[in-house]
Amino acid sequence: MSSTPWSGPRLFTAVGAVVLAAVIYLVGLPEGMSVFGTTLADLTLPAALFVGTAGVAVTAATARAGRWRVVDIVTASVLGVAGGLVFAIWNAASTPLRDAMVPPASALVVGVWLFPAVLGALVVRKPGAAVYTELVAATLSALVGNEWGFATVWYGLVEGMGAEVVFALLLYRRYGLPSALFAGAGAGVVVGLMDSLIYYPEVSPGVKLAYVVIATGSGVVIAGLGSWLLTGALARTGTLAPLASGRSAERV
Repeated sequence: MSSTPWSGPRLFTAVGAVVLAAVIYLVGLPEGMSVFGTTLADLTLPAALFVGTAGVAVTAATARAGRWRVVDIVTASVLGVAGGLVFAIWNAASTPLRDAMVPPASALVVGVWLFPAVLGALVVRKPGAAVYTELVAATLSALVGNEWGFATVWYGLVEGMGAEVVFALLLYRRYGLPSALFAGAGAGVVVGLMDSLIYYPEVSPGVKLAYVVIATGSGVVIAGLGSWLLTGALARTGTLAPLASGRSAERV
């Protein structure tokens, strides 16, 4: 393992992924084609965010050996399913609250949809855990049924990458409170950008900026701090004993 992992070819690859993401966003995806009712042009921002974050994450994963074991897959899947059930309950229960809120205040609650990503990474501690857990939760939420339909799936994929890229930048070696808070912030920035540019294109730049800031704060508190506290609680019960997070609960 290199002592300076973010240098040489690895650094160039990660920067190349970010540059490619910027090109995708600036050029845009073609009009006239759609995926499950969403035009490719409308997927330009999510696609750019995914390419940039996934490129960094995959590059970082090459510096961090560690295959997924069966227990890792089962644990991440269980957490994803649990997250999807929480989504389903939250989607129904929070409708009156969300209907009463307008941007940027509506960003206060987005952290609820981000916690599976941070929780999955903190518990499983493997490259890809954040995006996998969030994607499972989002897919289950879409299958149960919600107002956003299939968009929930690609939203979850990109939100998960927002948290994943933070652990990737840390080379999957740090899973303490600061990492959890930054991962929540990463996912919050991603959902803030997508919501403000896709769902609220008519609002002013100032409101868009405020929405992103508030979404980031919601991600930090609900997804970051909340997941860190929940991981610690699970570790103390012994539930996570087969996992690295359970064997080093004091570092969680």
